Amino acid sequence: MASFFKPPRFLMRERGSKRIEVPESKAVTCYRCAKSLTVSGYAESASCPHCSGNLRLLPIEITKGHWGTSIMTTESVLVHQHAKVIANLVIASHNIRIEGAIHSMCICGGNATITATGELKGGIRAAQLIIEPGATIEGSIVESPSIALGTVDVDAAARARPGTGPASLIELKPTHTKAHPEPTVDHPTPIDPAYPPRLRVVR
Repeated sequence: MASFFKPPRFLMRERGSKRIEVPESKAVTCYRCAKSLTVSGYAESASCPHCSGNLRLLPIEITKGHWGTSIMTTESVLVHQHAKVIANLVIASHNIRIEGAIHSMCICGGNATITATGELKGGIRAAQLIIEPGATIEGSIVESPSIALGTVDVDAAARARPGTGPASLIELKPTHTKAHPEPTVDHPTPIDPAYPPRLRVVR
């Protein structure tokens, strides 16, 4: 018996479109111990073999708002312009981009960008911090470059209030460990590579 069913055009378009290629495996960085591990490209969560901690592997994009639970991922976090995030902790192994409002303690293993429309209340510790003109920052701690990723008790920081707890404790180290002669125009003060200059704002 012949069939005269003709599929709709949108099904034909989807069937003919190219599928997204997903890698069989990928390397991620644990936001609990800062060590690398290899996971399946299809996995959404995993367990770190080094610290036995549970990990979320998908990038997080917030378009409207988020309130309550802490945000954790081995990928990046994006907060859109009209979105508002209220959480105890936001931690990402890669980048954090703030275009809206975020009231939280943030830890970033990559680049943390606060755009001209971004608003941060709480604190931020990032490997590299980019602040665009017009951004609003009202925080207790701003530190960059930071080695907080892998050194903070994530579970305890997630239970603490923003701006308090392990995520807000920083180890103050001297920028220079050796005595240097008085700097001149021709011979400026050398920088110790063990302690590079850091942007640190503590109130």
